[in-house]
Amino acid sequence: MTSRPNFKALVRARMEETGQNFTSARAALLEERAAEILAQREEALAEHRLVVSRFFTGEKFSAWPSKRKPRAHVLLFLVNFFVPGRIYREKEVNQILGALWGDFAYLRREMVEYGYLERNAQGDYWLTTELESREGTILHPEAPAWENHWLPDYLVGKTGPIL
Repeated sequence: MTSRPNFKALVRARMEETGQNFTSARAALLEERAAEILAQREEALAEHRLVVSRFFTGEKFSAWPSKRKPRAHVLLFLVNFFVPGRIYREKEVNQILGALWGDFAYLRREMVEYGYLERNAQGDYWLTTELESREGTILHPEAPAWENHWLPDYLVGKTGPIL
């Protein structure tokens, strides 16, 4: 039995509506929620790929987005080029980003600003281990939905890059 009162209320409402027992009603609600999450994930991935494809041709960026929301998608895409848990020297970060866009310093600063890369005083960089909440920040309205679906698992090695 669940300890979440709101969920219990939903289960009880479904029981009344369908005549199912508690276990069946609970399982049906959980299955519906899983299907909703899967649909949201697929929609977020499709949006992410569409936005990134507008700015990426072949192995380089063909243009840099001027608006912040598409820029957030592109920066999230750049996370794919870094391995979680690995520490990079600034020169390595510059090489990775420079292969994609001439102004690698700008890309590097933006990735740090968005919280995707962290940096120490010695000039070492690494992917963040846990993304801070975007709620209440200026980045909240820009953050791609795909960030919530893919990035947490990628950062802990549960999923691979989506290129």
